Amino acid sequence: MRVIRKYANRRLYDTQQSRYVTLEDLRRLIIEEEPFRVEDAKSREDLTRTILLSIIIAVAAVALS
Repeated sequence: MRVIRKYANRRLYDTQQSRYVTLEDLRRLIIEEEPFRVEDAKSREDLTRTILLSIIIAVAAVALS
């Protein structure tokens, strides 16, 4: 499972590809059915649900505009 770390500066880092990613990149992972987990870089708290909600809101905002 791919691990994405969320840093205090709100940046998301893909530990498998060693690069920063965007919500759009994570949306593509969902479409490609690639399993991933988002965790806080410091506490290792699971933030996957929060990030998924952010993606849903962003997609809905685009659809409504």
